[in-house]
Amino acid sequence: MTAALLMTSLTPPALSQQKELAKVHVIWFSPDPVMTIAKARGLFAAEGIELQVTRTGSSTQQMRGLSQGTYDIGSTAFDNVLAWSGKEGAEIVAVAQTADRVILPLFVRPEIKAWNDFKGKKLAVDAVDTAFALVLRRILLNNGLDLKRGDYELVPAGAPAQRVESMKRGDTYAGIINIPVDVQAKAAGLIPFEYQTEFLKDYPGTVLAVNRAWARGHRKELVGFLRAWRSALTWSKDPANRQAAIKLIVGETKMSPESASRLLSLSPKDGLVNMSGAKTVLDIRNELAAPPLKGPALQAYVDLSYFKEAAPAMNK
Repeated sequence: MTAALLMTSLTPPALSQQKELAKVHVIWFSPDPVMTIAKARGLFAAEGIELQVTRTGSSTQQMRGLSQGTYDIGSTAFDNVLAWSGKEGAEIVAVAQTADRVILPLFVRPEIKAWNDFKGKKLAVDAVDTAFALVLRRILLNNGLDLKRGDYELVPAGAPAQRVESMKRGDTYAGIINIPVDVQAKAAGLIPFEYQTEFLKDYPGTVLAVNRAWARGHRKELVGFLRAWRSALTWSKDPANRQAAIKLIVGETKMSPESASRLLSLSPKDGLVNMSGAKTVLDIRNELAAPPLKGPALQAYVDLSYFKEAAPAMNK
Protein backbone atom coordinates (compact mmCIF):
# COMPACT_ATOMS: atom_id res chain seq x y z
CA MET A 1 0.00 0.00 0.00
CA THR A 2 1.38 3.39 -0.95
CA ALA A 3 2.24 5.53 2.06
CA ALA A 4 -0.57 8.05 2.17
CA LEU A 5 -0.74 11.26 4.10
CA LEU A 6 -3.81 12.04 6.11
CA MET A 7 -3.92 15.80 6.64
CA THR A 8 -6.62 17.26 8.83
CA SER A 9 -7.14 20.63 10.39
CA LEU A 10 -8.19 20.01 13.95
CA THR A 11 -9.65 23.34 15.03
CA PRO A 12 -13.32 24.04 15.79
CA PRO A 13 -14.48 26.52 13.09
CA ALA A 14 -16.19 28.86 15.55
CA LEU A 15 -13.06 29.29 17.64
CA SER A 16 -10.85 29.82 14.60
CA GLN A 17 -13.10 32.72 13.56
CA GLN A 18 -12.80 34.45 16.92
CA LYS A 19 -9.03 34.88 16.82
CA GLU A 20 -6.12 33.98 14.64
CA LEU A 21 -4.58 30.78 15.90
CA ALA A 22 -0.97 29.68 15.62
CA LYS A 23 -0.67 26.56 13.48
CA VAL A 24 1.19 23.64 15.06
CA HIS A 25 1.75 20.71 12.71
CA VAL A 26 2.03 17.27 14.30
CA ILE A 27 3.09 14.14 12.45
CA TRP A 28 2.22 10.75 13.95
CA PHE A 29 2.07 7.08 13.05
CA SER A 30 -1.27 6.56 14.77
CA PRO A 31 -3.54 8.85 16.77
CA ASP A 32 -2.31 9.93 20.18
CA PRO A 33 -5.32 9.43 22.47
CA VAL A 34 -4.57 12.30 24.84
CA MET A 35 -3.85 14.71 21.99
CA THR A 36 -7.11 13.66 20.39
CA ILE A 37 -8.97 14.37 23.63
CA ALA A 38 -7.29 17.76 23.97
CA LYS A 39 -8.42 18.69 20.48
CA ALA A 40 -11.98 17.46 20.97
CA ARG A 41 -12.35 19.40 24.23
CA GLY A 42 -11.05 22.62 22.64
CA LEU A 43 -7.94 22.77 24.83
CA PHE A 44 -5.52 23.55 21.98
CA ALA A 45 -7.77 26.30 20.66
CA ALA A 46 -7.94 27.74 24.18
CA GLU A 47 -4.13 28.00 24.06
CA GLY A 48 -4.32 29.84 20.73
CA ILE A 49 -3.28 26.79 18.72
CA GLU A 50 -4.71 25.34 15.51
CA LEU A 51 -3.65 21.71 15.47
CA GLN A 52 -2.86 20.14 12.11
CA VAL A 53 -2.03 16.45 11.79
CA THR A 54 -0.31 14.32 9.17
CA ARG A 55 -0.19 10.55 9.37
CA THR A 56 3.28 9.46 8.32
CA GLY A 57 4.17 6.58 6.07
CA SER A 58 7.60 6.07 7.64
CA SER A 59 9.98 7.33 10.30
CA THR A 60 12.20 8.70 7.52
CA GLN A 61 9.42 10.98 6.29
CA GLN A 62 8.59 11.96 9.86
CA MET A 63 12.07 12.69 11.17
CA ARG A 64 13.34 14.29 7.97
CA GLY A 65 10.26 16.48 8.07
CA LEU A 66 11.09 17.56 11.62
CA SER A 67 14.69 18.23 10.60
CA GLN A 68 13.65 20.34 7.61
CA GLY A 69 10.81 22.21 9.32
CA THR A 70 7.97 20.61 7.37
CA TYR A 71 6.44 19.45 10.68
CA ASP A 72 6.71 20.91 14.17
CA ILE A 73 6.13 17.99 16.54
CA GLY A 74 6.55 14.28 15.94
CA SER A 75 4.80 11.55 17.89
CA THR A 76 7.41 8.83 17.60
CA ALA A 77 9.62 6.20 19.22
CA PHE A 78 12.48 7.53 21.33
CA ASP A 79 14.99 5.57 19.26
CA ASN A 80 14.06 7.71 16.25
CA VAL A 81 15.28 10.71 18.25
CA LEU A 82 18.56 8.93 18.93
CA ALA A 83 18.93 7.93 15.28
CA TRP A 84 18.08 11.27 13.72
CA SER A 85 19.49 13.94 16.02
CA GLY A 86 22.42 15.34 14.06
CA LYS A 87 21.87 13.00 11.12
CA GLU A 88 20.91 15.78 8.72
CA GLY A 89 22.12 18.73 10.72
CA ALA A 90 19.19 19.37 13.02
CA GLU A 91 19.14 18.51 16.72
CA ILE A 92 16.06 16.46 17.57
CA VAL A 93 14.99 16.18 21.22
CA ALA A 94 12.17 14.51 23.13
CA VAL A 95 10.10 16.95 25.19
CA ALA A 96 7.45 14.62 26.65
CA GLN A 97 6.44 10.98 26.81
CA THR A 98 2.91 10.21 25.69
CA ALA A 99 2.76 6.46 26.36
CA ASP A 100 3.88 4.83 29.57
CA ARG A 101 5.04 1.67 27.85
CA VAL A 102 5.11 0.07 24.46
CA ILE A 103 3.50 -3.16 23.29
CA LEU A 104 5.41 -4.69 20.40
CA PRO A 105 3.69 -7.81 19.04
CA LEU A 106 5.77 -9.79 16.57
CA PHE A 107 3.54 -11.06 13.76
CA VAL A 108 4.48 -13.76 11.25
CA ARG A 109 3.05 -15.40 8.18
CA PRO A 110 1.70 -18.95 8.71
CA GLU A 111 4.89 -20.41 7.19
CA ILE A 112 6.84 -19.30 10.29
CA LYS A 113 6.33 -21.81 13.09
CA ALA A 114 9.71 -21.83 14.89
CA TRP A 115 12.72 -19.54 15.22
CA ASN A 116 14.65 -21.59 12.69
CA ASP A 117 12.01 -20.72 10.09
CA PHE A 118 13.21 -17.09 10.12
CA LYS A 119 16.46 -18.11 8.44
CA GLY A 120 16.77 -16.77 4.92
CA LYS A 121 13.56 -14.77 5.21
CA LYS A 122 12.86 -11.10 4.52
CA LEU A 123 11.43 -9.26 7.53
CA ALA A 124 9.41 -6.04 7.39
CA VAL A 125 10.61 -2.99 9.32
CA ASP A 126 9.96 0.74 9.16
CA ALA A 127 13.61 1.62 8.47
CA VAL A 128 16.49 -0.82 8.82
CA ASP A 129 18.46 1.15 11.41
CA THR A 130 15.92 2.72 13.76
CA ALA A 131 13.47 2.01 16.57
CA PHE A 132 11.65 -1.30 16.36
CA ALA A 133 14.00 -2.67 13.69
CA LEU A 134 16.65 -2.69 16.42
CA VAL A 135 14.20 -4.31 18.83
CA LEU A 136 13.49 -6.99 16.22
CA ARG A 137 17.22 -7.57 15.73
CA ARG A 138 17.63 -7.94 19.49
CA ILE A 139 14.72 -10.41 19.69
CA LEU A 140 16.23 -12.52 16.93
CA LEU A 141 19.72 -12.33 18.40
CA ASN A 142 18.31 -13.68 21.67
CA ASN A 143 17.12 -16.67 19.66
CA GLY A 144 20.30 -17.41 17.76
CA LEU A 145 19.66 -15.35 14.62
CA ASP A 146 22.15 -12.67 13.61
CA LEU A 147 21.64 -10.06 10.89
CA LYS A 148 25.40 -9.58 10.53
CA ARG A 149 25.77 -13.30 9.80
CA GLY A 150 23.16 -13.03 7.06
CA ASP A 151 20.57 -15.18 8.83
CA TYR A 152 17.76 -12.93 7.56
CA GLU A 153 17.18 -9.66 5.71
CA LEU A 154 15.47 -6.47 6.88
CA VAL A 155 13.23 -4.76 4.33
CA PRO A 156 12.20 -1.10 4.87
CA ALA A 157 8.45 -1.35 4.33
CA GLY A 158 7.31 1.74 6.25
CA ALA A 159 4.71 2.27 8.96
CA PRO A 160 2.81 -0.63 10.63
CA ALA A 161 -0.04 -0.66 8.09
CA GLN A 162 2.48 -0.84 5.24
CA ARG A 163 4.27 -3.69 7.00
CA VAL A 164 1.02 -5.61 7.24
CA GLU A 165 0.45 -5.16 3.50
CA SER A 166 3.99 -6.33 2.75
CA MET A 167 3.44 -9.48 4.79
CA LYS A 168 0.02 -10.12 3.25
CA ARG A 169 1.58 -10.03 -0.22
CA GLY A 170 4.30 -12.44 0.86
CA ASP A 171 7.06 -9.91 0.20
CA THR A 172 8.11 -10.29 3.84
CA TYR A 173 7.45 -12.94 6.46
CA ALA A 174 7.49 -11.22 9.84
CA GLY A 175 7.42 -7.82 11.49
CA ILE A 176 6.58 -5.91 14.64
CA ILE A 177 3.05 -4.54 14.33
CA ASN A 178 2.11 -2.33 17.25
CA ILE A 179 -1.38 -1.31 18.34
CA PRO A 180 -3.88 -0.39 17.01
CA VAL A 181 -2.70 -1.82 13.67
CA ASP A 182 -2.31 -5.28 15.24
CA VAL A 183 -6.07 -5.63 14.71
CA GLN A 184 -5.48 -5.37 10.94
CA ALA A 185 -2.67 -7.92 11.17
CA LYS A 186 -4.92 -10.47 12.86
CA ALA A 187 -7.68 -9.83 10.31
CA ALA A 188 -5.16 -10.49 7.53
CA GLY A 189 -4.39 -13.93 8.93
CA LEU A 190 -1.01 -13.02 10.39
CA ILE A 191 -0.09 -14.82 13.61
CA PRO A 192 1.33 -13.37 16.86
CA PHE A 193 4.68 -15.01 17.63
CA GLU A 194 5.66 -15.20 21.29
CA TYR A 195 9.06 -14.05 22.50
CA GLN A 196 10.76 -13.24 25.79
CA THR A 197 10.64 -9.56 26.74
CA GLU A 198 13.07 -9.28 29.65
CA PHE A 199 15.48 -7.13 27.64
CA LEU A 200 12.66 -4.64 26.97
CA LYS A 201 12.24 -3.87 30.67
CA ASP A 202 11.15 -0.25 31.08
CA TYR A 203 11.27 0.31 27.29
CA PRO A 204 9.42 3.63 26.89
CA GLY A 205 6.36 4.27 24.81
CA THR A 206 5.85 7.09 22.34
CA VAL A 207 7.48 10.48 22.88
CA LEU A 208 6.90 13.93 21.46
CA ALA A 209 9.96 15.04 19.51
CA VAL A 210 10.87 18.47 18.15
CA ASN A 211 13.65 20.17 16.25
CA ARG A 212 15.50 22.07 18.98
CA ALA A 213 15.79 25.15 16.75
CA TRP A 214 12.02 25.20 16.16
CA ALA A 215 11.36 24.80 19.89
CA ARG A 216 13.60 27.74 20.75
CA GLY A 217 11.86 29.94 18.22
CA HIS A 218 8.34 28.82 19.17
CA ARG A 219 8.53 28.39 22.93
CA LYS A 220 5.10 29.96 23.51
CA GLU A 221 3.40 27.59 21.09
CA LEU A 222 5.23 24.51 22.38
CA VAL A 223 4.54 25.29 26.03
CA GLY A 224 0.89 26.02 25.22
CA PHE A 225 0.65 22.76 23.29
CA LEU A 226 2.10 20.79 26.19
CA ARG A 227 -0.12 22.56 28.69
CA ALA A 228 -3.22 21.58 26.70
CA TRP A 229 -1.95 18.01 26.34
CA ARG A 230 -1.18 17.76 30.05
CA SER A 231 -4.64 19.09 30.95
CA ALA A 232 -6.24 16.44 28.74
CA LEU A 233 -4.08 13.77 30.36
CA THR A 234 -5.20 14.79 33.86
CA TRP A 235 -8.85 14.81 32.77
CA SER A 236 -8.58 11.40 31.09
CA LYS A 237 -6.94 9.83 34.16
CA ASP A 238 -10.03 10.50 36.26
CA PRO A 239 -11.96 7.19 36.29
CA ALA A 240 -15.19 9.18 36.13
CA ASN A 241 -14.15 10.48 32.69
CA ARG A 242 -12.87 7.25 31.13
CA GLN A 243 -15.95 6.33 29.10
CA ALA A 244 -16.33 9.91 27.91
CA ALA A 245 -12.66 9.92 26.92
CA ILE A 246 -13.05 6.71 24.91
CA LYS A 247 -16.12 8.15 23.20
CA LEU A 248 -14.19 11.27 22.20
CA ILE A 249 -11.33 9.20 20.76
CA VAL A 250 -13.72 7.00 18.79
CA GLY A 251 -15.58 10.04 17.49
CA GLU A 252 -12.42 11.77 16.30
CA THR A 253 -10.49 8.78 14.90
CA LYS A 254 -13.22 6.26 13.94
CA MET A 255 -11.22 3.46 15.61
CA SER A 256 -13.06 0.81 17.59
CA PRO A 257 -13.88 1.43 21.28
CA GLU A 258 -11.62 -1.53 22.13
CA SER A 259 -8.64 -0.01 20.31
CA ALA A 260 -9.34 3.39 21.85
CA SER A 261 -9.45 1.83 25.30
CA ARG A 262 -6.18 -0.04 24.74
CA LEU A 263 -4.41 3.08 23.52
CA LEU A 264 -5.73 5.15 26.40
CA SER A 265 -4.53 2.53 28.88
CA LEU A 266 -0.96 3.21 27.73
CA SER A 267 -1.16 6.89 28.68
CA PRO A 268 1.60 7.89 31.11
CA LYS A 269 1.27 8.98 34.71
CA ASP A 270 2.52 12.51 34.10
CA GLY A 271 4.16 12.89 30.67
CA LEU A 272 7.78 13.24 31.79
CA VAL A 273 10.28 11.23 29.77
CA ASN A 274 11.27 8.08 31.66
CA MET A 275 15.05 8.44 31.69
CA SER A 276 15.57 4.86 32.88
CA GLY A 277 13.57 3.60 29.91
CA ALA A 278 15.38 5.98 27.58
CA LYS A 279 18.66 4.42 28.73
CA THR A 280 17.30 0.97 27.81
CA VAL A 281 16.77 2.24 24.25
CA LEU A 282 20.28 3.69 24.18
CA ASP A 283 21.75 0.44 25.53
CA ILE A 284 20.09 -1.63 22.79
CA ARG A 285 21.46 0.74 20.15
CA ASN A 286 24.96 0.49 21.60
CA GLU A 287 24.76 -3.31 21.89
CA LEU A 288 24.04 -3.47 18.16
CA ALA A 289 26.97 -1.16 17.34
CA ALA A 290 24.73 1.71 16.25
CA PRO A 291 25.63 4.55 18.67
CA PRO A 292 23.79 7.86 18.25
CA LEU A 293 25.60 10.73 16.54
CA LYS A 294 25.30 13.26 19.38
CA GLY A 295 27.20 11.12 21.85
CA PRO A 296 26.27 8.85 24.77
CA ALA A 297 24.71 11.41 27.15
CA LEU A 298 20.92 11.12 27.27
CA GLN A 299 20.64 14.83 28.08
CA ALA A 300 21.58 15.54 24.46
CA TYR A 301 18.32 13.93 23.33
CA VAL A 302 15.86 15.07 26.01
CA ASP A 303 14.77 18.60 26.98
CA LEU A 304 12.14 18.71 29.72
CA SER A 305 12.26 22.49 30.24
CA TYR A 306 9.22 23.09 28.02
CA PHE A 307 7.13 20.45 29.76
CA LYS A 308 8.09 21.72 33.20
CA GLU A 309 7.13 25.24 32.19
CA ALA A 310 3.79 23.91 30.97
CA ALA A 311 3.26 21.98 34.22
CA PRO A 312 4.94 23.99 37.01
CA ALA A 313 3.87 21.46 39.64
CA MET A 314 6.38 19.03 38.07
CA ASN A 315 9.20 21.24 39.40
CA LYS A 316 8.22 20.67 43.03
